[in-house]
Amino acid sequence: MRQIGTGQPIWWRASRSPAPSAARIPVLKATATKLQRPRRSRRAQRKFKPVLPLLAVGAMAATAFLVFAAPERSARPASQALAEIERMIDLAGYGLTQVSLTGHRFTPDRDIFDAIDLRAAPTMLSFDSRAAQDRVERLPWIERASIERVLPDRLEVRVIERTPVAVWRRGARHYLIDKTGRVLAAVTPDAAPSLPRLAGEGAATEAAALERLLAKQPALERQVELAERVGGRRWTLRLAGGGSIELPAEGEAEALAYAALLAGAVQARASEIDLRVASRTLLRDGQGRNLQAEQAEHAPDARLATGGI
Repeated sequence: MRQIGTGQPIWWRASRSPAPSAARIPVLKATATKLQRPRRSRRAQRKFKPVLPLLAVGAMAATAFLVFAAPERSARPASQALAEIERMIDLAGYGLTQVSLTGHRFTPDRDIFDAIDLRAAPTMLSFDSRAAQDRVERLPWIERASIERVLPDRLEVRVIERTPVAVWRRGARHYLIDKTGRVLAAVTPDAAPSLPRLAGEGAATEAAALERLLAKQPALERQVELAERVGGRRWTLRLAGGGSIELPAEGEAEALAYAALLAGAVQARASEIDLRVASRTLLRDGQGRNLQAEQAEHAPDARLATGGI
């Protein structure tokens, strides 16, 4: 049992969520944790429970009468009245004392409990489940969250975490991103080796479109080691073995299909295929020399097979 922070004691019992690792990141499994404050003894509960609803209703009615029926000058601020009502409800044993949390793996327990923020709303009366849900969904890994009230004193919190689809290199740092380009966590360069590698400004938000593009050319997709976004407009695909494919800013699907066929025909000598200009395809060897003979020999067949570019 550990206490969170200071002030009114709120206790939670949970195992620490594991940090992301290269081997475990693609596998998501739900875990469950609970937050609870110390409960009164069974004897005290038996004593208070039969009359708790009457006490709570009576306290709220009396406080509301004193606040709203009394002369304006003598009435206390509504916030003070609400605090007094909540104090009475909590003393009667109906405060929010437990939180059951399921569905998370990479999000630390403490981050979710802090987002729920029971210290600001210790009872059902003031707890805003919608606002708490919005705060939880703003956490990096959380895609969706639901919060259900379970009377008299418990919340059921269920979350669905996002799935990483690529590792994005930005400057000297590397990040896990999901299909929308949302940054999930900073990682080491060798983390999640099974995920594609991206680089360049704007690469994260275009990750899903690139994945759909490469899925149409699986043989070529297996050779791509790094997809680099250039000028926020187009892709350069770095291939295993040192080759590259320069794609245009428009007509990427047709250009990639042409590059796949052309790469298979002249792969023995060409290390770079430049398709940035639709009317001109350039092949270069490892020393940067143009291979116009191979281009002239194989380009017509490639254009015929792909419908041209």
